[in-house]
Amino acid sequence: MGMGQPLTPASASAERPRQHRIRRAIALWVPALTLLGVAALVVKSFVFSEREVDCVTASRSMTPGNAVLVCQREYQRTRRPLTGIYLADVLRRSDNLAEAAGIAKELLSTEVRGDAQQILAKIAKAQNRIDDAIAAFQDARQWHREHGNHAELARDDQALAELQIDAKQFAVALQLLEECVSESRAAADELIEGYCHLSGAVGTMRAGDFVGTEQELDLAKHLLSDDRDLARVAYWRGNLEQEMVRSARRNKRNNRAVAAFEQALELATRARASALLLHLYMNLAFSRAEVGNFDAADHDLQEAGVLDSHGTYANQRAQLAARIAYRRGNLALAFSLNENLYPKVEDDDEKIEVSVVQARIALAQHDLPAAVTWARRGVDAAEKIRAANPTGELRPWILASRREPLEVLFTALARAGKVDEAVAVFDRWQGSALLAEMVRRSSGPSPALSATAAMIQQLTQWLPAVSSSALLASDGRAVTEALGKIDLVALAVAADEHEKGELWRLTANHGRLKLESLGAVDALQERLAQFQGTPTDRGPAGELGALLVPDGVAHKTTEPLYVVLDAPLLGLPFVALRRNDQPLIAMRPVIRTPRLPTASVCEPRADVRDALVLADAAGDLPDARQEASKVASLFGTTPLIGDAATSTALLGGKPVSLMHIAVHGDVETGGGRLRLHDRAVSAPEIAASKLHPSLVVLSSCSTARASVPEFAGSLSTAFLAAGAGQVIATLRQVSDPGSKELMTRFYEARGANDPVHVLANVQAALAARNDGDWPYFAIFSSQVCMPPR
Repeated sequence: MGMGQPLTPASASAERPRQHRIRRAIALWVPALTLLGVAALVVKSFVFSEREVDCVTASRSMTPGNAVLVCQREYQRTRRPLTGIYLADVLRRSDNLAEAAGIAKELLSTEVRGDAQQILAKIAKAQNRIDDAIAAFQDARQWHREHGNHAELARDDQALAELQIDAKQFAVALQLLEECVSESRAAADELIEGYCHLSGAVGTMRAGDFVGTEQELDLAKHLLSDDRDLARVAYWRGNLEQEMVRSARRNKRNNRAVAAFEQALELATRARASALLLHLYMNLAFSRAEVGNFDAADHDLQEAGVLDSHGTYANQRAQLAARIAYRRGNLALAFSLNENLYPKVEDDDEKIEVSVVQARIALAQHDLPAAVTWARRGVDAAEKIRAANPTGELRPWILASRREPLEVLFTALARAGKVDEAVAVFDRWQGSALLAEMVRRSSGPSPALSATAAMIQQLTQWLPAVSSSALLASDGRAVTEALGKIDLVALAVAADEHEKGELWRLTANHGRLKLESLGAVDALQERLAQFQGTPTDRGPAGELGALLVPDGVAHKTTEPLYVVLDAPLLGLPFVALRRNDQPLIAMRPVIRTPRLPTASVCEPRADVRDALVLADAAGDLPDARQEASKVASLFGTTPLIGDAATSTALLGGKPVSLMHIAVHGDVETGGGRLRLHDRAVSAPEIAASKLHPSLVVLSSCSTARASVPEFAGSLSTAFLAAGAGQVIATLRQVSDPGSKELMTRFYEARGANDPVHVLANVQAALAARNDGDWPYFAIFSSQVCMPPR
């Protein structure tokens, strides 16, 4: 058959199968040959990569699985201990924990013992063997310290601190992180230092030092540059904003939280940080619901569901779905979701949150029995936590959330007209707030981590004694007895079903109790602020007096009126409120009490002969020095002035009947503090000291640097918890001349023998002269003095 000869039909028919077989063979072999070629290139590339990339580089740039192959071959060839460490670490990161532990244990007898202990500690942590993890990290720290390895020592400090934070050992954790920062700086390693500060932010936030958290986040952001790390910084900033919202109910914080989480989401997406993305979507769903962006919140929750493929966070997602429905106004759906969820919730704090939302929904639907039932469930969960941790919590938002069910229960009982039950709940609610008041911190610059750690450590030593004091204990029978014999006005701000403040007033007239709502506190804010700023202005004083002071107590008498003011109203100069154009103090004495007072049998006050006078500890209060000298001369004692005004003189001296203290004070971590010559003495330390003076006078100079009402509340509560009978303090800064005149009049009229009536007479006289400082003085007590039987 010639090349040019055309095929006959028969020959063409015979040729077609052969061509088909050739085409089929080509179709099969070309891809196969191609794959072989590609495989050869891959093998060549891998062999080349293995030859060119060492274990250290592979552990940093490859996935853990590929890095294991490189490091295994290098370790088999070289048996270098450092290579073994990198191999053990990549095995750990690829979840081959048993083999990683085996190699690390082999290296304990080599020069990399500290690094091997570090690997074993991380494996123990992954297996939830926390005690073993702590022991291994401590061994690693000792080895790295002995060998001067600052970078690894910093890593040990950070890892140990994170374990201590999880265990709520905040003082230990913050001290470790202070060392972590020092060691990372010694190693000139900014990356590790950034991680130290990021862990410091977590530790300070969980300890309740929000100012410290902001400082640590700013430092971490300055030092870190990787998208994954910056995403974590933004994530914790969003968490901080959320926690500040929970403690203060400020909606602008919700918007800031959304912005922070959105920034973190963008960075985490770019860094492919899938584990972080799940938490970000859940947090975004919460915060977006809080600002009313419900569709976006739903989308975030759906994304979280996709990422939570194993259902690890199913309960939390269900709780978020209920929260979104609640904020959207779909109360029936929210109630149903929470009702189904509640039996599955194991964490008591989460039980509190679910119970409070359910109680608020019931209030909104006017189902008061259901509101009471759900609020009591929240109270029971809070009591369970408190019983397991009798010294209390230091974290303000946790304390606030655990008081919240008492607020809601009070509101439900009050609306149901169950006054006696509501009064009992009110007393528990106010009593639970006292400890938080004493450990409240200011908004000023936060001290170093080690200083905050020291303060927390001291608080954990003092709080057991404070918690066991008579002031913080509940004695319903003694309260009932006292209310049956006195006049009392109590004002409290309880969150309503819309989570807005509702002002309630409890009035007691020798056993006749009346409880009534005065409306939304927001509507009164402008008048309250105006009155607190200028309490001698007759207009605001009269308007508020007509609202806050009931007719039954606004009459002329020598019998004291007991006044309880909730935390948002602590700075209210109640004595200056007017009825019939007269200040209340001109009608009757007023005693401020931190909670409903108890009845106590007491003897008539004898002449005061033993007094302790402390003044001018910093040497910059000449008026206080003169005042102290006069007071001391009245009681035949020597004033302790300047360098003699020490903490030992206050806390370690012999028992006295009168304490007159005129030194600087402020509100810092740990609550109100008196600045004595050698050091500052905090409210909890005072409360734990059991001083038992009959009268404490905190002269105006003691609040010269504090214009916040928490100072007076914190220190007066502390001295009362320490056993003082009565405390005179100022609610805000007053002038030196004004303080000097009031104190002079008080002591010249033998005020130490009858402080309640003498202070009232002095204030009434100064009110008639239009003096501007008298309204800010108050006398505090916690008991009704009953005559002996």
